[in-house]
Amino acid sequence: MNLSGRVVDVFHDRAIDPKIARFRASEHFQSMPSLRVLVVGVQSNRSPQSLGEIYGRMQSDRHRITFDSKGVDNLGKLDNTNVLLARHDLNAFDWVVMTDDDVELPDQFMDTFLALAEYAELKICGPAQRGYSYWSREIMRRRQGVLVRETNFAEVGPLVAFRREVFDIVFPFPSLKYGWGVNTVWPVLAEKEGWKTGVVDGTALRHTKPIGATYDFREAAREAEEYMNRFGIVTGVHVLHTYRTFYEAG
Repeated sequence: MNLSGRVVDVFHDRAIDPKIARFRASEHFQSMPSLRVLVVGVQSNRSPQSLGEIYGRMQSDRHRITFDSKGVDNLGKLDNTNVLLARHDLNAFDWVVMTDDDVELPDQFMDTFLALAEYAELKICGPAQRGYSYWSREIMRRRQGVLVRETNFAEVGPLVAFRREVFDIVFPFPSLKYGWGVNTVWPVLAEKEGWKTGVVDGTALRHTKPIGATYDFREAAREAEEYMNRFGIVTGVHVLHTYRTFYEAG
């Protein structure tokens, strides 16, 4: 993160704020039904109270949101998330949201994020990342003036959401210690069903901690390669991250 990222964010905010205001005034947003949402997260020891603050930012007067969390307990991120998901009847929810404990969210995040995802008919998606943020994939950086994109990639973190149509193909997560690789497989599986994956630029977040600061990148990459190979995915051949459609709602 650097000063240039902050400057970029100022310009992006100026371009998107009027569009967000118009979108929130639109018929789609105003008539959107109440959704049932399960939000799960794993609380690390580095910032013990952070998930509570993040969940507070996710509160909504419109949607019925259930929050659940647990500690690391010597398990990987996906195994921990599987434990959380097993506590709930997923048939009772329209969306499942998985979040890390090191994100800063914009105002009215959940209402706007879900409305844009529903507008674009996305089944797996995550918010874009601000310029002043720790990010790893260029495709996840927000595009100026864009509200939501259909892409061939939806990153496993720091926050990702799943529509109920994909629950059966996504859950339970594979037992991967680092979680790399699943976000490359998801769009492949979704495309077979004709489902869209994407990035919501209109609710870009800030990832506040360096990515992979507590683990070995090389080991995570090896685990990801082995997992992706099961689906015939070879890095450098299939993993070409693109976006196909802009949705300029509002």
